[in-house]
Amino acid sequence: MDISLVETIVTRRRFLAATLLAAATPRWALAADAYPSRPLKFVVNFPPGGAADTMARIFGQKLGETLKQTVIVENHAGAGGAVGMIYAARQAPDGYTFTMGTLGSAITQPLISQMAYDMNKDFMPVSLIATGPAVVVAGAASPYKTLQDLVAAARANPGKLNYGSGGIGTFAHLWGAMLNEAAGVKITHVPYKGGAQALNDVLANRLDLIAVDPPAALPHIRSGNLRALAYTGAQRNPHLADVPTVVEAGFKDLVGANCWSIWMPAGVPGPIAAQFRKALITSMDDPQVKKKFSDLGADAMHSTPDGLRQYVAAETEKYRRILAEQGMKAAI
Repeated sequence: MDISLVETIVTRRRFLAATLLAAATPRWALAADAYPSRPLKFVVNFPPGGAADTMARIFGQKLGETLKQTVIVENHAGAGGAVGMIYAARQAPDGYTFTMGTLGSAITQPLISQMAYDMNKDFMPVSLIATGPAVVVAGAASPYKTLQDLVAAARANPGKLNYGSGGIGTFAHLWGAMLNEAAGVKITHVPYKGGAQALNDVLANRLDLIAVDPPAALPHIRSGNLRALAYTGAQRNPHLADVPTVVEAGFKDLVGANCWSIWMPAGVPGPIAAQFRKALITSMDDPQVKKKFSDLGADAMHSTPDGLRQYVAAETEKYRRILAEQGMKAAI
């Protein structure tokens, strides 16, 4: 047989085999090879300026550098984080949209009221990225120097003091309810669309106090515009070394922490989710990211998807008991 004819037949067979292989290859596998080929969307379920938004922008910038793509932060605020979670759950499961879960949006909101999203069915867990207790603050012009001062005033004036939060079911809301229970007082809850707005009213002395994430409060504490009354961790925060813990203030039942985690819409192909998580780990291990989170009062970290599920399950049971004890229901 002519050599050139043999070469032609072999070439054709190779082309046919490659064509059949490509046809048999799932689309998600081809997409994974090119992932990411366009900008990613990071849904943050609180307004700009709050702790979640600040950490999201630090993480998002580094993640974009790692993936060599732009990460666009979109703020969808409202209902204690539920608005953003509903929006994120409805996005295409292609690996180009992800969201940040917090204690309120990922854990307590579904316990308090019927949500239009289910964390187990609508979302794929990726990783925890940070945890951190809150700092209880009052305005610089406030007459309260300590948490004990505030509690004494609340006892003398039932219902006249108020505390703010970023919405029903957020850590600030639950912590204030627990303070009422632990101290035997009645401080009125005032919910906002986000913690930043509530904090602004504390700064303006329109609210008496708020338990806020350190990332949002530290700059104002350092400038003297806020007074830190207590820290909700079991040990003091090195960035707030002069601030006593709630345990030191005599309220051990008020120890608690917020959390921040990353989720994708359910159904993202495994190889794409794995690439995303690999980039997340690289980003969260970056020394500068760790330092920036630490400077904000949060502990940077990463976990396995199963580790995140287990964390959420444990916190869900904890707050289910707290909500039952408080008899709390949503007011939205």
